[in-house]
Amino acid sequence: MALYDLLVIGGGINGLGIAADAAARGLSVCIVEKGDWGGGTTSASSRLIHGGLRYLQHGEIDLVRESLKERGTIVRQRPHLVHPISLLIPAYKTAPLPKWMVGVGLGMYHVLARDPLFPAPAPVSFADARKREPGLNPDGLTGGFTYPDAQMEFPERFCVELVQETVAAGGTVRSSTQVVELLAENKRVTGAILCDDLTGETSELRASVTINAAGPWVDVVSRLLPEAARPPRMMGGTWGTHLVLPVRPDTASPTGAIYANARKDGRPFFLLPWDDRLLVGTTDVKYTGDNPDTLEVEPWEIEYLLAETNHLFPGANYVPGDVQTTTCGVRPLPASDKNAGAVTRRHFLVDHGAKHGVHGLASVVGGKLTTYRSLAEEVTDWVLRTLGKTPVLCSTGYVPPDVPTVATLHSATAQTLRRLGLPVSLATGLVKRYGAASADILARVERDPTSGTFVAPNTPCIEAQVVHAAKSEFARTVSDIVRRRLMLFPPTAEAIAGVRRVVQERGLRLDG
Repeated sequence: MALYDLLVIGGGINGLGIAADAAARGLSVCIVEKGDWGGGTTSASSRLIHGGLRYLQHGEIDLVRESLKERGTIVRQRPHLVHPISLLIPAYKTAPLPKWMVGVGLGMYHVLARDPLFPAPAPVSFADARKREPGLNPDGLTGGFTYPDAQMEFPERFCVELVQETVAAGGTVRSSTQVVELLAENKRVTGAILCDDLTGETSELRASVTINAAGPWVDVVSRLLPEAARPPRMMGGTWGTHLVLPVRPDTASPTGAIYANARKDGRPFFLLPWDDRLLVGTTDVKYTGDNPDTLEVEPWEIEYLLAETNHLFPGANYVPGDVQTTTCGVRPLPASDKNAGAVTRRHFLVDHGAKHGVHGLASVVGGKLTTYRSLAEEVTDWVLRTLGKTPVLCSTGYVPPDVPTVATLHSATAQTLRRLGLPVSLATGLVKRYGAASADILARVERDPTSGTFVAPNTPCIEAQVVHAAKSEFARTVSDIVRRRLMLFPPTAEAIAGVRRVVQERGLRLDG
């Protein structure tokens, strides 16, 4: 039976941030995830690293300030995964907020950021807005604003890096593993019983402190406690859906990122270039269910998002058959009587010992992609205090002076591809997914030239990437590799078959 300082339940970006930080500060850590790393709410996000411009409307200035500070840190630490983008806010006569108010909000946004990496927002005229986006609906358009934020195209890949950092610091990671029971003695949580869904093996784990970082599944995990020790309902999330659409030719669809207000209900939504396609979303609806695993995209959401997209870009004329895939997830927000858009996006650490008399357990309520690092720092500080250990400074906010730029990585990767006789066009995809670790992928091809073979026709991945996923990236199934290592989204039957072939022919050890 394993004994740890800390058990983290939930392998989304927040749980992994906690595990990586705690392990780096010398705690013995085990993190457990019922699916694959970053495969839940994290992968259903808008894939933005942003301050939350609309949070200013609800007076959450501290949250915006924190988010903007973290935005700068993340972009500088991992430029291959997170990069600045410029968004256009088109201004229409029928907009819910007057143009001057949007300008004031953007000015506050810039002042709160105070970051030279991100330029100041700027007003644009009707002509400039149309020049930037020729397909934009001119009816009632009065101009708009541009402002900067950042995009994390592949948060799943970000999670893989956090898993690697956790293990490198001595942590234990277990995916596809469910907590089937929380162990409690004398109103103290002492560990959990786990079940590996792929092998069927059960095990018992003991931990001095347990952090429930299961996101929208926090209440589901809490119900695993003995009835007398269960805390009241904490989560009151909202669900959001995104569509992935093809980019129309002749600038009929957006050429850059758009932040707009829906004509139907005034809700803000994004149209974002993503992986050579268009990511549109999101909806924001109160979630009243008990288990987010049962959530499915509603037909009205597709109709709503397509109608709003087509209103802004009439020439795109998207229809349901154009939808390549959808994502749907529940935001892990606190229980609240407010309407969906007004529920706070701040995170809270609920100490169940202090609040409910159940010691050794705390739950993370809320949390965003952008603030994962500061959340993890706060939680790890609490764990160290709870364990009575000597405080250890957090190092996750440090930006090394020698972080290679994307241009440098691309140049080196392209040079190696050329030397190996592989298409230089692979460089962009490799750097976006692996950063400096692209060199590790190509080193495998150096040792075994056959691993430079493409996984399947029309699939821009080579066999060395599959080997790397199985041996170095903690993938346990073919689906893990296809969806959250290679980022083939949605995967074709040809690609899945190709990955399965590589796994079998190369004798890679997977559990499913």
